Amino acid sequence: MFSAISSLVAPFNDRLADKAQSNHFRDALVISRKQHALSPSETQHAIFNYMPSWITMLMRLRNRLVKLLGFKVGQANFTTSKTELEVGDQAGFVTVLEKFADEIICGAEDRHMHFYISVRLDTNSIIVSTLVNKKTLLGKAYVNAILPFHYVISRVVINSARKAGRI
Repeated sequence: MFSAISSLVAPFNDRLADKAQSNHFRDALVISRKQHALSPSETQHAIFNYMPSWITMLMRLRNRLVKLLGFKVGQANFTTSKTELEVGDQAGFVTVLEKFADEIICGAEDRHMHFYISVRLDTNSIIVSTLVNKKTLLGKAYVNAILPFHYVISRVVINSARKAGRI
């Protein structure tokens, strides 16, 4: 189903590696790059600005549930009207933290965890990496509970962008 997407094995040798704390979850997915003119910010937009509606509905449900547990919630997606983001810009529920010629790093933080997502471009591939530093027992339980959803949703969103020719 997701044969165009591969999982990378740690170490990932990227800028997120320095942000990992002792209690964290980390993964990275790679897909071939067809749209070589896109910047990392434009690539992030091409992937995450077009989430299927069922994913947005799941994220809204997630927001309602975790808000009761003290998690910070925001938009249910990464939607933004800008394709070229700058440090400090919002892309849905994440904020652009760092921007380089080959990578954009966004994040969101609350008392339970610090979430990062990176979109990095290599010559012929796109690497989408996730890092979650779990701060509390509740943060750890939450991450463990959503991992099956993360596995499917991350691949669906990347694969949708590939099939639509956006990346």
